[in-house]
Amino acid sequence: MNRRGYTIVELLVAVMIFSVGLLAMAGTASVIMSTLTSTQSRTIAASVAESRFERVRATPCATRAAGSAAAVSRGISEAWTLDHLARADDVTVNVTFLSNRRQRTETFRSFLPC
Repeated sequence: MNRRGYTIVELLVAVMIFSVGLLAMAGTASVIMSTLTSTQSRTIAASVAESRFERVRATPCATRAAGSAAAVSRGISEAWTLDHLARADDVTVNVTFLSNRRQRTETFRSFLPC
């Protein structure tokens, strides 16, 4: 007499394998969300730095100066230094922001012609 179906041991093994797979997917989803949040913060920081470069570029060479600014609404602060060279200004922008509950600083540098 042949009986069709699964034994309790086979079902328990299948449930264990399925559970491990689900836990792995949940862990991966958490890492992906963390990475996306960090990437979004870095994109905003790059945008802030590019905006600063554009503002410095729009200023006449003789009146360009270093400084700092804080955007409290986004939790982003920026500080920029300016070195006058012979035919250009060396501008470095440091943008500090919150990413994954940690404070990060990204540095951007550009040479702006005079």
